[in-house]
Amino acid sequence: MTLFTLFSTLSLLFLSTSGSDLRSLLEFKKGILYDPLDKIFSKWDPSSIPDPNSCPNSWPGISCDPNSDSVIAITLDQLSLSGNLKFSTLLDLKSLQKISLSGNNFTGRIVPALGSMSSLQYLDLSNNNFSGPIPGRIAELWNLKYLNLSMNGFEGRFPVGSPVGFRNLQQLRVLDLSSNSFWGDISGVLSELTNLERVDLSDNEFFGGFSEMSVENVSGLANTVHFVNLSKNRLNSGFFKAEVIALFRNLEVLDLGDNVINGELPSLGSLTNLKVLRLGNNQLFGGIPEELINGSIPIEELDLSGNGFTGSVHGTHSTTLNILNLSSNGLTGALPTFLQRCSVVDLSGNMITGDLSVMQQWGASVEVLDLSSNQLSGSLPNLTWFVRLSELNLRNNSLDGNLPAQLGDLSTSSSVDLSLNQFNGPIPGGFFTSLTLMNLNLSGNRFSGPIPVQDSGAGELLVLPSYPLMESLDLSQNSLSGILPSGIGNFANLRSLNLSNNNLSGLLPIQLSKLTHLQYLDLSINRFQGKIPDKLPSSLIGLNMSNNDLAGNISLNLRNKFDISSFRPGNPLLTIPNTGVEPSTNSVPGQISVHGKNHSSKRNITIAVIVATVGTAAMIAFVLLAYQRAQQKEFHGRNDFSGQTTREDAKQGRSSQTSLFNFHSNAHRSPTSLSFSNDHLLTANSRSLSGQAEFETEIVEHGLPEGMAAGSSSIPNLLDDHPTTSGKKSSPGSPLSSSPRFVEPTKLDVYSPDRLAGELSFLDSSLAFTAEELSRAPAEVLGRSSHGTLYKATLDSGHMLTVKWLRVGLVKHKKEFAKEVKKIGSIRHQNIVPLRAFYWGPREQERLLLADYIQGDSLALHLYETTPRRYSLLSFSQRLKVAVDVACCLLYLHDRGMLHGNLKPTNILLEGPDYNARLTDCGLHRLMTPAGIAEQILNLGALGYRAPELDNASKPAPSFKADVYAFGVILLELLTRRSAGDIISGQSGAVDLTDWVRLCDQEGRQMDCIDRDIAGGEEPTKAMDDLLAISLRCILPLNERPNIRQVFDDLRSISV
Repeated sequence: MTLFTLFSTLSLLFLSTSGSDLRSLLEFKKGILYDPLDKIFSKWDPSSIPDPNSCPNSWPGISCDPNSDSVIAITLDQLSLSGNLKFSTLLDLKSLQKISLSGNNFTGRIVPALGSMSSLQYLDLSNNNFSGPIPGRIAELWNLKYLNLSMNGFEGRFPVGSPVGFRNLQQLRVLDLSSNSFWGDISGVLSELTNLERVDLSDNEFFGGFSEMSVENVSGLANTVHFVNLSKNRLNSGFFKAEVIALFRNLEVLDLGDNVINGELPSLGSLTNLKVLRLGNNQLFGGIPEELINGSIPIEELDLSGNGFTGSVHGTHSTTLNILNLSSNGLTGALPTFLQRCSVVDLSGNMITGDLSVMQQWGASVEVLDLSSNQLSGSLPNLTWFVRLSELNLRNNSLDGNLPAQLGDLSTSSSVDLSLNQFNGPIPGGFFTSLTLMNLNLSGNRFSGPIPVQDSGAGELLVLPSYPLMESLDLSQNSLSGILPSGIGNFANLRSLNLSNNNLSGLLPIQLSKLTHLQYLDLSINRFQGKIPDKLPSSLIGLNMSNNDLAGNISLNLRNKFDISSFRPGNPLLTIPNTGVEPSTNSVPGQISVHGKNHSSKRNITIAVIVATVGTAAMIAFVLLAYQRAQQKEFHGRNDFSGQTTREDAKQGRSSQTSLFNFHSNAHRSPTSLSFSNDHLLTANSRSLSGQAEFETEIVEHGLPEGMAAGSSSIPNLLDDHPTTSGKKSSPGSPLSSSPRFVEPTKLDVYSPDRLAGELSFLDSSLAFTAEELSRAPAEVLGRSSHGTLYKATLDSGHMLTVKWLRVGLVKHKKEFAKEVKKIGSIRHQNIVPLRAFYWGPREQERLLLADYIQGDSLALHLYETTPRRYSLLSFSQRLKVAVDVACCLLYLHDRGMLHGNLKPTNILLEGPDYNARLTDCGLHRLMTPAGIAEQILNLGALGYRAPELDNASKPAPSFKADVYAFGVILLELLTRRSAGDIISGQSGAVDLTDWVRLCDQEGRQMDCIDRDIAGGEEPTKAMDDLLAISLRCILPLNERPNIRQVFDDLRSISV
């Protein structure tokens, strides 16, 4: 072959390659449906290329090899693009080395054929909406150096044991799979990884532990890895063995936070390059290894928060330690005597004692200092040597005395929280002239004197700077006096202002209207007088002016926007307008003063009085009739679950025991009427007393929120068959009454001609029956919840089951559903009601969960049942036993990396004469789609059991600490016999249960919130105080909240 012929052949080949690349890019472009920055739609245009056979190097995001004239990189990061991408369109790009699509909204799946792109070295699909598993063939990308699939919806098992394992990726240096739903045993996963420098598998569902790992498991990874992040998984058991730790000689960052790792922490002195160690929110205990704080390893960040570490910290000579977080442990003793160069120090939520004088020996580099929720005492020293201090939190200690005047002059402070102490004297004026302070909380102390803000009548007070930055100001629960200065209007950035529970007086300044960003205003429990300013900021969403001496008219705008509890109790001279729609004489044009008009008016008044009298009589008769019928159901309601026919059922010629699982039902009738939409959220106004409250409906259990009547007509009305605590039926105008009566039993309607087309799968071998037998089982509706409808079914053998018919659209796909059900079904504990089987039908509405029926009623019923009572009130000893039982269940779950996720009194059944607590609904969130999980958490929030850190989370998800919070609320309910959703009125205004108990505790009135049925007798008050203290710790902020092991140990130490 001549040189010319060879050259010509190669040229044709390059031209052919370029043309093929262009076609591939245009096919890839078809999957992009939204291009808000117009980087692709108009720019990826073949007409813009002079030579149609050349590589489109001018197109945004496209890079070409000048030698081969072929596409080597596609980089479309952070362009807000969306669409369903087909990666198969890129398979013909034979020279492609880089695909980077991070920070968009793409969907789609990774196709197995992607493994054939052997030239690929860099693949970044992070922060999109891709889904599906990692295909095993991805391990065939033997040139791959960088793989980032983080923050997507990928799921499935990590490919271990594939024909070509991850060990084949010998060039791979960075692997980031964080924030997905991958799972697998961590020991098997780590054994597949070799030569990596950076591994991030955080925020997934990996399980297993480190304590049994051998050197062989990690030898391929340990020598090269610098960064390991396995946080937010389900890792359990103990820490690595010493000989395994020693292999990680190059490790710089180790993050194992938010798992269930337990045991004592071994020596880490062999990690001579370790700079960052994060082990927060696990179940570690024992002493803190000395090498972590004595400077023998170059650690820069140490986070051991949320564990059970004990002992004291004497100080650190480390010249590298910059961030020290030992919060929420069991540390005792005094504060460290020296800290060399830390900028962040968080020792909150421990049991540290002594005074603060030792801080004078700390370095001047502290920027964030949190010593809250300890047992510190004494006065607050001058902190001016902390020249960089921006955040100071000393809340919830026993500090006292006057504040040093210089404290308000710290030029760098942005947040100061000294609440819940015993400080007294005046408030330093420097707080209110600071140009940097954004948040100030001095509540719950004994401060006195005026608010030091300039007012026209107070020349000695301080002048405000031109532009104060303060956004949140809380001076509540002190002894402040004087007026609310008009200078408060200069704080234009305020979003929250709380001055409640003081001795403030005088008129409210009209300058409040200048606070155009204000959202929350609480002036309750003072002695303010005069009018409420007409033009309060329209941005307000929370207002409390109760318990003052205000007078005059409330503007209609305020009355329409805020409930009467914003103004009452107190303010007896305040006129609250009627917001009802009534005809007004002002609507009549002109002043017609004639006898005919007067006569007509009198006649109208007479007619109105007659109509009102008749209407009132009819209403009374209706109420009496409704009450009588409700009382009949109260006594006969239990018969619905004992095989008897109720009186009303008998009249209609039907039995309450009808088969609801009939495979021979009408093919045109589906059970979709039992599903309900996301609109039906929850309130806490009333409670169902249904016999089996395991999966009771929040609609039955708690009623519908105001304003949701429109969507309720599609919901079968179960209230007619279940008594409520009020003993009354809903009125005809209520949202519930608009629902059609539940008359016909629902039947499982199988779509397939084969009646048994669905799959009935058992989770243990101790129970066996056929789907046909289940279809014949007499069934009773027990209730409905956000998950679906619950029935009690009795098999031919007499065995009773609870059958949960899951709501349409709630659960994952079949494979994931089956996998997760089996995991949940593997839970075996004497206080946990196990799942026994599940049914997966051919249609979406045919998803059933089967569990044993428990002869017992819910804790909610025992606490809140009204007359006529079927049970005696629970004694304190019985309530404590319930608390210990539930804590034992949670500890069992958490130790195994499992969450409950939906803890509330209706999911706690009390069985037998000893009231043994049985926990239900364990881990059902694992079966749900992300939307289902979000809805469950939303429901928990409406009921009062949602942890506050989930309120604003971008992806709210159950957590171990969220379980602890919900358990703490239940402890409060056990002590007070009040519901989490109750709104309690008192001197401090209307508050919910948790705030009310906190307030009682802060004011030393602990016994005032204890249920009088146990507080007034011979029950042990110290034990009640101990239980109250434990419950309050459970509802502390996230970084101060204990883990369930600490709670369980504390509960067991209570002696009765």
